[in-house]
Amino acid sequence: MLFYLSSFDTDVILRIITAPNSAFEQIRDDETRYFQQSVVIFVLSSILSVLILLPFVMIPLDDMYYEQMGSTDIPSDQLDPVLFIAISLLSVFISTALLYYIGKKLGGNTNWKKVFSVFFHANIPTIPMSVVLSILIFLMLDSMASMEPSTLMESGINEEHVLTMMMPVLIYAGLFVIVAVAFVVWVFVVSVKAVKTVNGFGTAKAFGLIVLVMIISSVVTSPFGM
Repeated sequence: MLFYLSSFDTDVILRIITAPNSAFEQIRDDETRYFQQSVVIFVLSSILSVLILLPFVMIPLDDMYYEQMGSTDIPSDQLDPVLFIAISLLSVFISTALLYYIGKKLGGNTNWKKVFSVFFHANIPTIPMSVVLSILIFLMLDSMASMEPSTLMESGINEEHVLTMMMPVLIYAGLFVIVAVAFVVWVFVVSVKAVKTVNGFGTAKAFGLIVLVMIISSVVTSPFGM
């Protein structure tokens, strides 16, 4: 793994963030050089995007916050972590495969190595996204855990006092939503640029292909989440 990382072209990786069009063109035109790197990026970004958020998302509320309320029984096993990871990785792989096969049928690039090299590199934005969102989740849960549940349960507690206690949690939650939306838009824009560059599509066609793949992938993976 260290050998693979040391041979990475960090310049093209950084340009996916700053100048994605030229970066994707370079990857497309030299897929032999970038394919192995793209696979490592795909695996790392896919696992990181799931695992870095999972420990915080999966913290049982009854352990973190309601531990002082013995009578409270909140189920914490509704989502199996292994199943969650498997479904997430499966969804990413299915989406990438569909982008290739449907794009090829629509007149796009037929060289699978070129297509996959570009699409796998398009996962680069998920790495900083995962780091930033995980920090916000940690801060939000830490603020929530610092509140005294017994105080919130008092019948005569002042509403203004409750709002003051909840303010840090609300701020972090608001920041999380804002940042998450911004990152989703960024990832989507980069994905559209990747589809356009490797397939020679226009913006509308690339946009429609991605939306179609998102719908199909959701339908295919939804039975596994039941």
